[in-house]
Amino acid sequence: MRPLDSKRAKPLPDPTLLEALDNDLLIRCASYLDADGLARLGRTSATFGTPQAGQQRSLANEAAHQRFRQSATDEERRCLPKHGDESDIGLYRALEQLREPLSFDELVGRGFSRQQHPARVTYTGRGGRSTAVSGHVMRGGRHFVEFAINNVGQYAPSVFLGVIRPVSLTSDIDLEADWKWHVYPMYVSSRSNPAVSGKLRSQRTSKWGDSDIHCCSYYCYDGRCRRTDWDTKETDCEWHGREGLDESGTIGLLLDLDEGTLSVFENNRRLGVMKEGGLSGEYCWFVSVWITSCVISISKRRAPNLLEGWRFPIFY
Repeated sequence: MRPLDSKRAKPLPDPTLLEALDNDLLIRCASYLDADGLARLGRTSATFGTPQAGQQRSLANEAAHQRFRQSATDEERRCLPKHGDESDIGLYRALEQLREPLSFDELVGRGFSRQQHPARVTYTGRGGRSTAVSGHVMRGGRHFVEFAINNVGQYAPSVFLGVIRPVSLTSDIDLEADWKWHVYPMYVSSRSNPAVSGKLRSQRTSKWGDSDIHCCSYYCYDGRCRRTDWDTKETDCEWHGREGLDESGTIGLLLDLDEGTLSVFENNRRLGVMKEGGLSGEYCWFVSVWITSCVISISKRRAPNLLEGWRFPIFY
């Protein structure tokens, strides 16, 4: 059967016809598109993708600039300082991603069962140490996350929760040859695992900033803080308020990139500041688990205002 003529793709209008339209009208129309739509629009013709004479931005970038300026809250602006080489469309895309629910986007290791929900992982208690990482990148401001841990084993949760640089744990890194079936990024150094150490540090960009803390985590079993630069520094740190999670429950983490700190909340109760300064650049949330059979969920919450006395935050 031949397809109907009405379903055939129609050619785009002559770009020269668009040049006769007022720029303000074009920008107003373009502002109804999302970031990906604006990026595609900028590739259609020089009219949209190239700055015109006397203009600082292309029409597509100007539309993204105006959308960000009009819709972003003060809190969102603090979370999204613009990178020097970033386009206005790229910044607007980051705003869209900031508003999306969190999910585990990279699962590495043999211990996880098939993922049924993007914000939840199930560890079977077998298959070695395994790690799940959220693809949401944090670059500034304050970010609060809650991990809900449903422990189905007989032991206290052997789970690490924290922040990690936005790296791929599988890019040129073999699960068997390099990780040896134990994917634990907080225990990586040039001494303990030189193969993985070099491959993780090779992914460094200028967006990491000056901090040498590339992975910082809270250990649910006893509350210890573990941090590493994936090179020579790989240490456990004591902190005031340290406390573990004996059974199922929730752990909240507050990353403050303005102050460089990471605070811990257990079952809606603030324990204290686990890492007092030193965190800067870009990070993602992650979880690593072994031994304990458990289900772990991740959700975004509004960052608490500690200066006014902490109250349990509400959902976005």
